[in-house]
Amino acid sequence: MNNQNWDDIRYALAVSRHGSLNAAATALGVTHATVLRRVAAFERRHGCVIFQKNPTGYSTLPEARAILSAMENVEDAVLSVERAIVGADRSPTGRVRIASTDSLCQLVLPGILNRISALYPGLELSLLSGNNHHDLSRLTADIAVRPSIRLGEDLVGERAGALAFGVYDDGSANRKWMRLDGALSGSVPARWMAEHVRDEDTTIGADSFLVLQQMAATGVGKAFLPTFIGDADLRLRRAPDIDPKIEVPLWVATLEEIARTPRFAVVQRALVEHLPEALGRQDQTETAALSCC
Repeated sequence: MNNQNWDDIRYALAVSRHGSLNAAATALGVTHATVLRRVAAFERRHGCVIFQKNPTGYSTLPEARAILSAMENVEDAVLSVERAIVGADRSPTGRVRIASTDSLCQLVLPGILNRISALYPGLELSLLSGNNHHDLSRLTADIAVRPSIRLGEDLVGERAGALAFGVYDDGSANRKWMRLDGALSGSVPARWMAEHVRDEDTTIGADSFLVLQQMAATGVGKAFLPTFIGDADLRLRRAPDIDPKIEVPLWVATLEEIARTPRFAVVQRALVEHLPEALGRQDQTETAALSCC
């Protein structure tokens, strides 16, 4: 299979999964026109029609489902080859992409990656920030640093401590709770809120703990935050009458097929070693700030 055919398949699969040209283009990092051109080229080359355009986007025609299924099989095979190639690379140099939450990427991981880069200058480190999980099996990232109750399928990794959560506000009389929206809606704190907080007691929500932090500091309401964020912000106080006692394991994980690749193993080991210390420094900074005020 040549590169052009494989690219056409990737573009068609993206449209099928995301349901629109714009969403597929965003996922692939290309323009709307590029996706449209690639899908049209595939249909023209093979004399078939895959999608039907409707008011809500693109849907797969019933007669084309077998084609999409075959495309997914091709994708699985190509990705399997790529993972095998990556896993066979014995060089401790090259690109390493670390995916994590926006709060860890902004407040904790930069210092750790700076230390790793100084020790291993041949590594090309990249932080991928966001609260939606990367699918490592599709090689969109190499290592994930994520709080989670358990590791996902096909991943191997180690715990690097745990993230504790508390409830914070600015000390005002606002008793409303801010919602955990988007990717945070499936988190352990969100499940706690579903069991303990009535819908009528909630207000503005966000899909980022960093955004919730800023809103809590302006008096919008109470917010669940990781303690390394909330305790370090002197504008906030921990709600004195609410102690959810929530801790979520923090994992450093990668695919089993590439776990022994030297550049990934080096970075993974360093992250496991330095994350507890870095999170501890956040707590120490907060304690020092409180003791001098």
